[in-house]
Amino acid sequence: MRIAIAQMGTRAGEFAATAARMVELSERAAGQGADLLVFPAPALCGVAPVSYADREGFLLDLAECLLGLVDELACPCLVPVLADIDGAPLPEAMLIADGGIVPVRLAAYLQSVAASQGSGAPEARPLPELEFAGARLGVAFDYDDLDEYDEFEYDVDVIVYLSGYGFALDDASSALGSSLTEGRFLADAEATGAWIVGVGAVGSYDSQVFCGSSFVLAPWGELAAQAPSLEEALLVCDVDPSAEGPLAAPLTPEVYDGTLMAWGALSRGVSDACARLGAQGVCALLDGSLGSLVTCALATDALGPTRVRALVLATGDAAADDASERLVSALRLPAENVSRLDLSGERDRALAADLAQARLAELARRTGCVALGSADKTGRALGDGAGLSAAALSPLADVYRSEVVALAHLRNTISPAIPAGAFRRLGVPEVPGLEALASDEVRLEFVDLVLSSYVEWEQPLSDIVADHGRPEAAAAIVELMRAAQERQGMAARSVALTSKTLSEARGPIGLAWSDRVRADDERIRVEEAVEALAQTGALAPGRPDIPAVSERDREREVHDLLGYLRDFSQGGAFSGPAHGAPSEGHGRHPGQGEGPRPLWEGPFSEN
Repeated sequence: MRIAIAQMGTRAGEFAATAARMVELSERAAGQGADLLVFPAPALCGVAPVSYADREGFLLDLAECLLGLVDELACPCLVPVLADIDGAPLPEAMLIADGGIVPVRLAAYLQSVAASQGSGAPEARPLPELEFAGARLGVAFDYDDLDEYDEFEYDVDVIVYLSGYGFALDDASSALGSSLTEGRFLADAEATGAWIVGVGAVGSYDSQVFCGSSFVLAPWGELAAQAPSLEEALLVCDVDPSAEGPLAAPLTPEVYDGTLMAWGALSRGVSDACARLGAQGVCALLDGSLGSLVTCALATDALGPTRVRALVLATGDAAADDASERLVSALRLPAENVSRLDLSGERDRALAADLAQARLAELARRTGCVALGSADKTGRALGDGAGLSAAALSPLADVYRSEVVALAHLRNTISPAIPAGAFRRLGVPEVPGLEALASDEVRLEFVDLVLSSYVEWEQPLSDIVADHGRPEAAAAIVELMRAAQERQGMAARSVALTSKTLSEARGPIGLAWSDRVRADDERIRVEEAVEALAQTGALAPGRPDIPAVSERDREREVHDLLGYLRDFSQGGAFSGPAHGAPSEGHGRHPGQGEGPRPLWEGPFSEN
C-alpha cells in the first residue's frame, strides 16, 4: 500500500479554496502512484465547532464541498471533518473513493450495532477497521483512540493518526515526528504491531499552532518517512503489512528540542495573526524587560525588520534603557520604524507604564500595525501587569517566564541580539519561602513548576508539595493565582503553547474557600469515608418499604457509590466542557500519560 500525506496549511471554513488545493494535491499523489491520500484534521473545519446559530449553514456548505470532492479528487482520499454534538466537538473522517463517500467513524458504529443483532447500542465506542488497498486500516483522532487500539484487540495493519492537537510545550507528542524519541508513538507501534501514520497540519487554527512533521513509523520502531516541520509537503511512503523489518533505508529520528519548536510555533503564530487581521506589521514596546526584548526579536524573526516598529521607552534605568537600544541595533530595525518615549522623570512607575501603553495604542492606530504585548503566563497567573494594555496580540501569554528565559538563550545562539544584562532582571515573583534557593533563575523555575503542576496537570496543592517540597512557597503561589483570577480582565489574543491556557483553567469567581497543604493522615481515604457513612445508618433504616440491608452490603453500596463519584468527578462530568478533567493528561491534550515536565535540572527530586 502506498500512502500519501498532504501536510498543508489552510484557513478553516474556506471551503472552495481548500477543496481546489486538495484536488491539486490528489493529482500529484496519483501521479506518484498513491493508493490513499490523507489530509490533516483541521484542513476543512479547523479545531473548534461553529456556534449553534451557524451550525446548519456551515454543515450545508461543508456537504456541498464534500460532494464536489467526490467528483474531482484524482485518487482515494481520507478527508477529516469536524461536527459537534450539543456543542462538543466530534471529529470524523470521510473516505472518498470509487465515486462514493464513507464516514469511517459512523460506519464502524453502524457495523457494531448490526453485529449486536438488535440487542441495542454497543457498550463502547467502536473504532474504525477498514479493508482498503490490501491492508486493514484504523483511524485515530486523539490519544484516547490510540490507547484503545493499544489496549484492545483491533485487527489493523495501519493506524492513521489525524492529530487535532496543536503544538504544546508540555506535550512532546504534539510535535509528531520531531519528537519520536520522547513522544508516545514508538510505544503505540510496539503495542499494536501496526504501522503508525501521523498526519499533521501546518499553521494556526484558532489559537493553536500546528507544526507539521508528519511521519510513517514501522511496527518494529523504524522511521520510514518524515515531513519537515513548519512547512508544507507531500509525503509518499510504501507501507507493507506483511513486512517484519528491518527497512532497507530507515531514517534516523531527530533529537527533539522543544524550545526550538516553540520559537518556530510562536513565529508562525505571529505571522498568521497579522495575516488574519490584515495588518501591515506589528509594533512593540521596549522597556528593557526580558519579555519585551524577546517579543520584539520574535516579531522580527517572524515578519522581518521592515514590518516591525519599536517604541523604545526611556525609564531612567540605565541598564534597561541600554538593553532596549542594543536590541534595536542588533535586529537592524530601520530608523524610521523606531520611536522613543522618555518617561524617566515620572516617579509613579505604574502611571508611566500606563502612559507608555497609551502611546503604543496611538502608534498602532496611526500605522495600521498590530500592537504586541509582552506579558507571559507566569505574570498573568500571578496578577502582574494589572494596568492598561494596548496589546491586540500577546505571543508569550501562554509561555511560562522560565521558558521565556530559555527562548532568549536560544535566540542568542542564532545571533546574539539580546544583551547579557537583560538576564540579570528576570522579574522573579515575590513569594515567601524561596529565599534559600540558589539564584533568581532557580527561584523562577520553581514558581513555574508549581504553576504548571496546578494548571496543566491539575495536581492538588498537597500533591505538589509532596512532589516538590517548599510548602510555604507552593501555597503562596497557588493562593496568588486564585486571587489574580478575581482581577483578570479580557486578555489579548495569544498563541496557545501549552495544553491548558489560564482561561481554560479559570475557577469560579468569588469562591471563598482555598486549599491548604494537608498532612497524609488528613487526606480523605475511601475506607474512612465508608466507615463514617456506614455508622450514620444513612441508608434509610427502619423504613418498612425498604428491605433490611446487612452491614457488609451497606458498606459495599457506599464504597461503590464513592468510587462512582470519584470516577465521575475525575472524568470531568462535574465541569463544563472547557474545564473537564480527562483521566490522564489534561487540557486539550488528554491521555498524554506524562507527569509535569521538569523545568530545570535543579536540586529537587522528581520521585
